[in-house]
Amino acid sequence: MGSTIFSDSWFRVSGLRVALLPSVEVKEQSFRGQTWHVLQDTYTQRYFRASAQACNFIRSLKTTKTVEEVWEEFVNLHPEDAPSQEEVIQILSQLHLSNLLYSLQESDNEAIVKRYKAQKNKELMGKFASFLFIRIPLWNPNAWLNRIQPLIRLSTGWGAFAVWLPVMMMGLFTAFENRGALLDQSQGVLAVGNLPWLYVCMGLLKLFHETGHAFVCKRFGGEVRTCGVMFLLLTPLPYVDATSSWGFSNRWHRIYASFAGMAVDFFFAAAGALIWANTGPGLTNSLAFNVMLIGSISSVLFNGNPLLKFDAYFMLSDYADIPNLYQKAQQQWKYFGNRYVLGTISAQTKATDDREWYWLTVYGLLSFIYLMVVTLGISLFLLDQWLPLGVLVLAMTLYSKLLLPLYQLGKHVSGNATQANRRRAVGTTSAIGAGLVVLTCVVPFPDSIRTHGILEAKHSSKLYLQTQGKLQDLYLRHGDKLQPGQRIASFGNPDLMSEISMVESAKSEAQVQYRQALHKSHGDLEAIEQKLTTLSVRGKDLQDQLGQLEVLSEQDGEWVAPDLHESKGSWLQRGFALGEIVDRRSFRFVAIVAQEQADFLFKQSFLKSELRLTGQADINVALPLISIIPYQSQRLPSVALGWLGGGDVAINQNEPGGDKAKESFFILRADIPGSQLQGSTVLHGLTGTLRIELPPRPLYAQAFRAVKQLVQKRYAL
Repeated sequence: MGSTIFSDSWFRVSGLRVALLPSVEVKEQSFRGQTWHVLQDTYTQRYFRASAQACNFIRSLKTTKTVEEVWEEFVNLHPEDAPSQEEVIQILSQLHLSNLLYSLQESDNEAIVKRYKAQKNKELMGKFASFLFIRIPLWNPNAWLNRIQPLIRLSTGWGAFAVWLPVMMMGLFTAFENRGALLDQSQGVLAVGNLPWLYVCMGLLKLFHETGHAFVCKRFGGEVRTCGVMFLLLTPLPYVDATSSWGFSNRWHRIYASFAGMAVDFFFAAAGALIWANTGPGLTNSLAFNVMLIGSISSVLFNGNPLLKFDAYFMLSDYADIPNLYQKAQQQWKYFGNRYVLGTISAQTKATDDREWYWLTVYGLLSFIYLMVVTLGISLFLLDQWLPLGVLVLAMTLYSKLLLPLYQLGKHVSGNATQANRRRAVGTTSAIGAGLVVLTCVVPFPDSIRTHGILEAKHSSKLYLQTQGKLQDLYLRHGDKLQPGQRIASFGNPDLMSEISMVESAKSEAQVQYRQALHKSHGDLEAIEQKLTTLSVRGKDLQDQLGQLEVLSEQDGEWVAPDLHESKGSWLQRGFALGEIVDRRSFRFVAIVAQEQADFLFKQSFLKSELRLTGQADINVALPLISIIPYQSQRLPSVALGWLGGGDVAINQNEPGGDKAKESFFILRADIPGSQLQGSTVLHGLTGTLRIELPPRPLYAQAFRAVKQLVQKRYAL
């Protein structure tokens, strides 16, 4: 098994008399044609996986013989398969850590105790680092699960699959068929009124999820001895310990046990989709929608993501026949650095063949990148919720992902493992460190600001109905050319005509009264004159409203009203948006700039700017002149820039219209020369992205600016 037979620490363990606990069972598992053995303590549910050769040695341990006597006998009987002394020390320390050994004497050997304490400290630091994922055991459900075995077999067999699959298909079809309504309702899923129901649905669904794991584990003979509460990011959720499934000999049984929770989620999500689509607005509809959302999206993003150590990870590990995939992938990349960067020739890869080499290499890289993204996202989330906790998590992240690896690297470079290649290891490490410092703190890199906006005609006018009425005639179609004063539409308002007639009659009567007062009662003249004045003003106002029922063009251009013809014959209220007259001869780009980025624009410290319109990414439109309005605003230039319109600006959902942002911003405008638009499809209201190039700066300066802006934006420090 090992290339180095003897160890300097052998004398510390050679006199021990140890053996496996009587409660330990040994089960065989096959990984890519090789037989491995899983040592499982049926009482504590502790596990240890060993190769066939190592397991044979472990089984030969007896309290009637010392470790040295057992090892010498094993070497004589199996000289090709015998472990080295160093490997024996490692095996004994791991078995001791897993509480799978017992001894008739008091163990005081230093080698095992040293490894044991190191591993315990590592576990303790891991628990401290993961304090946001605390588990509190509450109940042993194993006896209860044994009593409901008939129900377990019924709900986890082929009959259950015959029900599960049709429900899944119908749920998927229903969700796709109602995708428009689904997207609309998802906008309010995080509304304050829905958050309590969202948590209730998540807690209940998580309970059924964990029950699915427990049922399948029990179906194939596993033990489920722990049920409790897990605090995930300070949110209490149920959990069960179904790790006994790791000892199943059949890998498809292990995969089924891992998939069971997601299968339950998907079933409830499909059932929720069917209920949601067939019920009207109300509590039932809302709960069904929450279940559908949590059971599908959250299950796929978390439990269904193999880059996180949840259900899909264990499924992938069993499917690839690589136990401890994550740990081996990390060790594989450490091997790359040790062998090819530091030059340690004795370093050994964790891969046993080419297939495993590719699995470990690719998975190690992807999981590391994803872990960094998730860790940073969690830190930012906690910073928003509670600043001290977020700072603590961020500090722990920097320690565990940056400072601790650097310390371990320094310890490794100065240790015995690199004694033969110490000069290269120190030189390479120093060169890489100096290169990174120069690259991040000295070398300037391109810097820019990106912002989103819309294209609009410089001369355009929106037309609104000034007086309510019934749309009688529409003289233009969408896209027609217009001249100033040209008729667009005419409306009718019988009530207005009746009121005009009544005012004219009242005015005629008042005029008769005025003439009579001239001859008979001069004292009434003043009152009648006031009445005539009021009626005249009212009549003029009504005539103005009557004139407004004829909609005329105020400028030349193109008529933009794609939906107005659908309202013909309908009664429209005052203020109704009829359409827009657009002059396509000149355009400008209007964008929004966050407060923390506006400083560069106010100082005019940018080099150039380029515009890319949506759907035309291959065409860059240069904008020679940019102006920024020096007043904060919250009203978006277009709804298309906000969340409701498909943009990325957070809006205030309590405000009607969907165009009021949650945070203030500055508006940027840039005229577009006609020569720059050749070859582009220019449409009024088209969105685009403006890239403003800043003077080159080192990566450190750019990162510091980004962090400073983030702190100012989120925490007003």
